[in-house]
Amino acid sequence: MQKIEILDSVEKIVYVTQPSPVVLVSTISKDNITNVAPFAMFMNCSSKPAMIVIAISPKTDTYSNIKERKEFIIRIPKENMLDKLYKAGEKVDKDISEFDIANLTAYPSKKLKCKRIKECIVNIDCLLENEIETGNHHIIVGKVVGCDIDKGKYSEDKVLLRNNIPKIYHITGNKFMVNGKLEEIS
Repeated sequence: MQKIEILDSVEKIVYVTQPSPVVLVSTISKDNITNVAPFAMFMNCSSKPAMIVIAISPKTDTYSNIKERKEFIIRIPKENMLDKLYKAGEKVDKDISEFDIANLTAYPSKKLKCKRIKECIVNIDCLLENEIETGNHHIIVGKVVGCDIDKGKYSEDKVLLRNNIPKIYHITGNKFMVNGKLEEIS
């Protein structure tokens, strides 16, 4: 098979790598404004202790809030939340909560000041463990200190549990892949 060099032809290298799941990240500002935003650079990085990684532009409110408060919550959205994901990603003033913009229901974490989201299937509470600057994003490592899941989706069977977690990927613009099906937000 003949190969062609494409680095100068693709807009972003992420278009030729496997996408990571879209998650919602919530934080709280120093002025106690709740913030939530979607991110598509997310993965596990340690099982003991449990740690996860998100990549964030240092220009975002989410980044500033994590640096100030040293905490954040990762949420795995449900399949029927694409419109809320998209709305949460809209640029708004720092004094406006995206919880209100996206019509999300906040409820308290047992360990953090950040709020969890009722509509999400999983909420993962994290404390800032480490940060690494990488180009136009920073790698944020969070140590997991709490986690909940919708009761009907939990299973001790690891295969069933993983199968119960929605697979939502951001493709480009307003296009998402949800459990293998392309969907577009209007």
